[in-house]
Amino acid sequence: MRTRRPLVIVDALASLATAFKDIFPGSTTTSLTAAELSALLESLGSRAAFKPKVLTLDESRLVALLYFGQPVAQGALLLDLRRPVRTSDSHFARAFCRVFNDDLTHVSAAWPLDEHWSSLEQTRLRRAVARFLNYRPHKMSNWVRAMEDSMALTYEGRNVRHCLIIARKAPKLTQKLQSKFIPLPGGISIENALLREKWIRTVVDGRRVALLGSMHSGSIIGFISLAEVDRNDAALRYAPHETLVPVQAVLAHAAHDVALVASPQGDLFILSGKGSVFQKTHGHWRVLDYEALHERISSRFREDVVIGVLRAAIDLSFERTGALFCLLDSREEITDLVPDHGHPLAANSHLRRSLRGQNIAVWAQRQVITAAAATDGAVVLDKDGNVVDIACMVSSPKEISRLGVREPSMPGARSLAAWRASFRGVAVNVSEDGPITVYERGAEIGRIG
Repeated sequence: MRTRRPLVIVDALASLATAFKDIFPGSTTTSLTAAELSALLESLGSRAAFKPKVLTLDESRLVALLYFGQPVAQGALLLDLRRPVRTSDSHFARAFCRVFNDDLTHVSAAWPLDEHWSSLEQTRLRRAVARFLNYRPHKMSNWVRAMEDSMALTYEGRNVRHCLIIARKAPKLTQKLQSKFIPLPGGISIENALLREKWIRTVVDGRRVALLGSMHSGSIIGFISLAEVDRNDAALRYAPHETLVPVQAVLAHAAHDVALVASPQGDLFILSGKGSVFQKTHGHWRVLDYEALHERISSRFREDVVIGVLRAAIDLSFERTGALFCLLDSREEITDLVPDHGHPLAANSHLRRSLRGQNIAVWAQRQVITAAAATDGAVVLDKDGNVVDIACMVSSPKEISRLGVREPSMPGARSLAAWRASFRGVAVNVSEDGPITVYERGAEIGRIG
């Protein structure tokens, strides 16, 4: 049996490791040695014949097998998520690894200098997303590409930002939507609707109206009035933005339905009825695992408080607005963290006095808190979600000097403030570029984007 030379296997495993670190931020990867791979295949027995494979080894670890077109795996990568593995994790990792294996059968070398490999790499995550979401991955990949291309269009000087929902069982969905659905007689192909029908560019704004397409026919069959869709569902708590909750509510009717949404900031989001969210930003695809952040924080604070903080952080991330939220373990730590707390001549004193005591778990109050979070400084909350201080500067807590901990070199002042605040509870830092990072006791414990 012909096998690939070791250098090619090493290159491919390095490429896969880089991709998985982007897909699952905070994870670690390790290449299995030849002896470890042999032992793994022996333990799998007949299961190793079904390929390509991503297997769950234990509570937090997956293993991905690479075949290079051979009947037996030639290499393997161990992926430690450093958190519990969810079903969606293993399913998407399997979809990505399948695409990765398919690409390996068409190239001679898996390194960046190989032109064919580099070309495949640019579309790999999009193809993996399409395979994960749909039983017609080639069609879905084309629709995603059409959506990407449509974002370069303008209408009367404004950038086009479409919102498209693609239903696997469109007739069943339209029955549930009832008067919220307006049919389009004759239909238009999804590609033509997104790229050639100029009137659609102004009608479908993603806030009031969404296009409804049929997965089976590949055509637009009508419009959905988003304003009439019920938003009150706890399962929809982490849409990419609060304005997209109606879109996610439509998807809740079927696990195989998909929504493609272009944001005003130029990002492309893909939402699925399975609850998965993908984002293309700055030319790169990312998996947005909001629930992973929720799990990291929910053991420390009340459920409604965690939802309120993350809802505010996710909205600001979508809007590309930087912010810092600090959840204190104890209100007694406030004067150590914020030296000018309560001082009559403190900066932003009117705003700080006005919002003190407002609760981030209450929708109406959260709107004001979220808007104020964009002001330079931190939002400091107690364990019950009440604002202790806001628009305030965070100092280095005394505990850091007692522990002999040195302040790290951070990419920005807000990141350093988040690191400092994390010694008094949990800090959630929202970057102006979109990523959300969670710190605890000076360590990064979660990140999306």
